[in-house]
Amino acid sequence: MMKRTMAMMIACVSSPAWAVDPATLPIAVQMHKAANAATCESYKGDTSPLGKAVNKQCRNRAKAEFEDMQDEKPLRDCIKPGNVIDDDVRKCMKGI
Repeated sequence: MMKRTMAMMIACVSSPAWAVDPATLPIAVQMHKAANAATCESYKGDTSPLGKAVNKQCRNRAKAEFEDMQDEKPLRDCIKPGNVIDDDVRKCMKGI
């Protein structure tokens, strides 16, 4: 049932009618983000071929969004002892 609801939501958000009017663009963007998040959450841990594809797409989207974020702190403020740079240091630099 949840997956059918997600498919319907995605179909509505993907409709060209939402993107035509500049006044509805922010609403369409938020609906698209909500649909993506709900889809990623509903297919989380799914081992079917569709679930694997959706999970891969969700990981790629999250990685791209993380890479697009601007650094808020310099590396020197976040670096660990021994000059170790790992995911925690990258998150610190992004302000997460």
